[in-house]
Amino acid sequence: MEFTRQNRIFNPENQKNKIIVIGAGSTGSFITLNLAKLGFNDIEVYDFDKVESHNIPNQFYRINDVGKFKVEALSEIIKDFTDLDIKTSKKKLGVKDMLDLDLNTIVIFCVDTMKARQEIYSTIKDFPIKLIDTRMGGEGYQIYSSNLEKEEDKTDYEKTLNYETLETTCGEKSVIFTILSIASETCNIVKKMDKGESYPTKLKRHLSTYHIITKIK
Repeated sequence: MEFTRQNRIFNPENQKNKIIVIGAGSTGSFITLNLAKLGFNDIEVYDFDKVESHNIPNQFYRINDVGKFKVEALSEIIKDFTDLDIKTSKKKLGVKDMLDLDLNTIVIFCVDTMKARQEIYSTIKDFPIKLIDTRMGGEGYQIYSSNLEKEEDKTDYEKTLNYETLETTCGEKSVIFTILSIASETCNIVKKMDKGESYPTKLKRHLSTYHIITKIK
């Protein structure tokens, strides 16, 4: 693909980091699409779930993907949209699993529970990498971004792992415009990290009130 209309904002030829997306549901599927469209060409996605019918309104899948593993369907779609072959794994990550990390890695959490965050974080916290944690419910979301090479960042992020989560009712859990917004914000942060620009370590937004809280690094 040609990137002449964006290369002064982000030129894929200058990409420095590989991206690992953990979770290919609502946020993970659209974040992966955005990153591929942006030109990132080293992307790996982990998810062990299959596509279900209730995923269609708020995840980047097609009707005929129902029953397929999400990572397999997402790989097909990304190939169709961008001609990029992403790496995938149907493995459920836990406390004993190690990711293939190096100094130039950005890990993006797109998981559903605090327990999953805590378990995966325990395996990567001692690596000098960058971490983006996306959290969403209804019309609101939070993004926490950290450089795990810095003890201050690690301490600040670890405090968020003890936050209580607000349970939303079944009909208010996930809506497409919130997902698209968090996916876009996350990809912007990835771009900023890759280029060495300042980025928000905390971003909270509620779309029904347009209330935004940010802390810029």
